[in-house]
Amino acid sequence: MELMEKVPIKIDKNLVPMALPEELILYTIDSSHLLLAIKPLRDFETKALSKNNVKVKLEGNEYLVELPKKIYNFYHMDEADYTVMVSEISPRTIEILL
Repeated sequence: MELMEKVPIKIDKNLVPMALPEELILYTIDSSHLLLAIKPLRDFETKALSKNNVKVKLEGNEYLVELPKKIYNFYHMDEADYTVMVSEISPRTIEILL
């Protein structure tokens, strides 16, 4: 079994209105959108390009979300700026815009 490499991205703790669990669901939506959710989202279970469970760690005032290295590299997250937005309506999600 191959061990999947992970690369953390940072999300400011103050941006998220609630404590995040130790694991989130990562949906890849299209070439410029990623979505993090606490619970499975019916609409994205069939529409998303991929779905992964990702680990979350709290370090100081930041959450570190460990993305699979393949996804991190595909979206060139080391080269591109990205914006993190949090939904204020249900279901609460964290959207990453690239």
